[in-house]
Amino acid sequence: MSFILATDTSCDVLKSELAERGIEYIPLVYTIDGTAHNDDFSTDAEYKAFYDGIRKGDLPTTSQINVAENEEFYEKLIAEHEGDILYVTLSSGLSSSNASAKLAAKNVEERTGRKIFVVDSFGATIVTRHVVDEAQRLRDAGESAESAAAKLAEFAAKLHTWFMPVDLMHLKRGGRVSGPMAYLGTALNIKPIIRFNETGGLTVVKKVRGAAKGIAEMAEAVKRDSAKTPHKIYIASADSDLAEELLERVKAARPDCEAEIGWIGPVIGAHTGCGAVGVSFVSDSPRKLK
Repeated sequence: MSFILATDTSCDVLKSELAERGIEYIPLVYTIDGTAHNDDFSTDAEYKAFYDGIRKGDLPTTSQINVAENEEFYEKLIAEHEGDILYVTLSSGLSSSNASAKLAAKNVEERTGRKIFVVDSFGATIVTRHVVDEAQRLRDAGESAESAAAKLAEFAAKLHTWFMPVDLMHLKRGGRVSGPMAYLGTALNIKPIIRFNETGGLTVVKKVRGAAKGIAEMAEAVKRDSAKTPHKIYIASADSDLAEELLERVKAARPDCEAEIGWIGPVIGAHTGCGAVGVSFVSDSPRKLK
């Protein structure tokens, strides 16, 4: 392998799969009722249990990976492996974990002389998963960590991703929307359509009446904006009944592309609540607001 590939668990790949693929990881952490849990799921049952807990009233909170934790992680990798490190993180537009990773990399490089390249996925869950997939492809093709990091920055910018949370009352409980907005939106069956913007943050693009219209909007985005060449498309699911419908719509729009459903893990799911669904695909143009 040409470099050590590592990520945080915002990529929402089963941790057993990361191990099989030779990808090192540091778990993000979520807390329920004062008890901290590592985001280190390796089975579908663990994801389902997490969302069942939310349905029963759990309100998870999340924390970021700090500088010291990143330094410890890098030093472990250096002790166990040879070569440069390429580390893919959760979006800097959502968390300070990326900034902490970069500062920790600088500190460890000064102490050890080993090179560490931190790559901002400019997204989360299936977006980060896309970047990790491409990083593995570059690693396995013999690309250097420095070259791969530059290519991944361009690749991440061309990932277009749309999400639709459906539980506005969960967003209200977490303080992410106001009470009146949550009650009115729920009564009128309003669903926000959200995109990752060019800085890796989230922007509400529009609001539609009903989940069916939201699914249609996302499928149309795939048809309109996806890259002309075949590529992998991911459907994100927070244990959503809508994921299969979106998958079928995406397959109909791009029958030449491989598409599959992936979990929205606990760190992002803590914010979306149950039922959220989304799609991430490669475009020929960098993402921007329309």
